[in-house]
Amino acid sequence: MPQPGYEWRPPERRWREQDLLDLPETGNRYELIDGSLHVAPPAGPDHHELADDIRMARRLAAPANWRVIREIGIRIPDGNLIPDIELVKGVHYDLLGTVGPDDAVEVAEPWPLRLDPSVWPR
Repeated sequence: MPQPGYEWRPPERRWREQDLLDLPETGNRYELIDGSLHVAPPAGPDHHELADDIRMARRLAAPANWRVIREIGIRIPDGNLIPDIELVKGVHYDLLGTVGPDDAVEVAEPWPLRLDPSVWPR
């Protein structure tokens, strides 16, 4: 198995959003929760197809001034998450980088590396 061409060391403190910029672009999803790094492998086609179906259903049911978006990183206290689907009131859209969505959907995966839904902020 080929070894990475970079030297990787975790920070000697809690992870911060800036640390994500130093991670390799491998296709993995990197998220921070309470200063801890969580890594998930790339989602497969079934996951994306289901997320697309949910997004379309939510989009058709959403009020006219709401936006339904896929996989936008959101900041939370001491973390950064990438839910599969975010629902955002139009007036909040420009603030999405600094405030969370008005609602979010995460398509659960069977492998153990995905986050337990109980750790997601509410």
